[in-house]
Amino acid sequence: MKKLLISILTIVLSACGTMAERNVSIKSESMNPLNESGLRFWDEYSPSDENYRTIEQLKYLNYYSHNKSEVNYLAISGGGVDGAFAAGILNAWTDKGDRPDFDVVTGISTGAIVSIFAFLGSNYDDELAKYYTQPSLNEIFKRNSLLKLPFKASIMNTDGFENEVRTFVDDTIISKIAAERDKGRILLIATTNLDNEKMSIWDIGRIAQIKTENSKKLIQDIIIASSSIPGLFPAKPIFIESDRVIYEELHVDGGVSRQVFLFPQWLGEAVPSLTSHKKNVYVIRNGQSKPKFEAIDNSISSISIRALSILTRRQGVGDVEFIYNYTKSNNMMFNFAHIDDDLVGDGLDTMSKDYMNAVYHYGYDNMLNDMLWLTTPPAMN
Repeated sequence: MKKLLISILTIVLSACGTMAERNVSIKSESMNPLNESGLRFWDEYSPSDENYRTIEQLKYLNYYSHNKSEVNYLAISGGGVDGAFAAGILNAWTDKGDRPDFDVVTGISTGAIVSIFAFLGSNYDDELAKYYTQPSLNEIFKRNSLLKLPFKASIMNTDGFENEVRTFVDDTIISKIAAERDKGRILLIATTNLDNEKMSIWDIGRIAQIKTENSKKLIQDIIIASSSIPGLFPAKPIFIESDRVIYEELHVDGGVSRQVFLFPQWLGEAVPSLTSHKKNVYVIRNGQSKPKFEAIDNSISSISIRALSILTRRQGVGDVEFIYNYTKSNNMMFNFAHIDDDLVGDGLDTMSKDYMNAVYHYGYDNMLNDMLWLTTPPAMN
């Protein structure tokens, strides 16, 4: 009862807080970030702007790989610390010796972080493994004081996490991403715009090609925003300037919109237009797809947490099945990986190093032993 009263008091106090006024406009969604066209597009809006270079390349597969016999797509989902699963897969894939240079890589939430490593290639495997097996979670994520919580925008202080992102995504990384985009390879990261309720899909390589301090900061902000679980982490302001007026958009975790994505849903059947190419689609779900029994206490907190977990899992199942049906309609090879019931990690603190290592090695071992990829989503078997 005491904990419940504290929670209620916190909610009441939070409702009494005042927030700084923001300069927002529905028109900002049609404005060009950094005054450059083609840096982003919306999942629920089909652009007519002919300058959308990303869309044209996605439609016609106008890649550096046009002389190759195969085109490879990698979609990495959200999942928090379960991103260690994707990290293990990628590193084992390198060790197997047949990891492709993906033509298109997409990422959401923790998948946004992994997608950077996946896009840059196996030279970053050691850093990827370190990020998900030797985490300093207590240093990069700190809980805000309960007394100060009503005056904060989130439960956690993520200054340490933001510093890590800005330290890693430096000028060298930006230059390498831009160089790969010059070849035609595409890296897409999604965030959710809280103001217009739409998923914003950002062409990270296209932004990197601009090569300014503002473009570097925008990429950093996108990665941070895509990883920002609403309420737990603070939302990330992204500023759009038009006619010397600056508008503020509030972005959070892309997983609020979709757990994993391959293309914007409106793109339709235009993508696989080069039928001579074999098209391989790899989808990594950093989490479980199957329902799991667990006796739940009949309390507000237990019921709320369980319901949110079910909602997230079911959303992920639907997103994966959407991609599967898309591939089947367009003659693309579907490959799916998820954390199954045989993960030896029950009882471990999910925010602990031991748990993350267990998930990492689960992905690594299954990939190395050819026990990973499914050709049909589990619920459709």
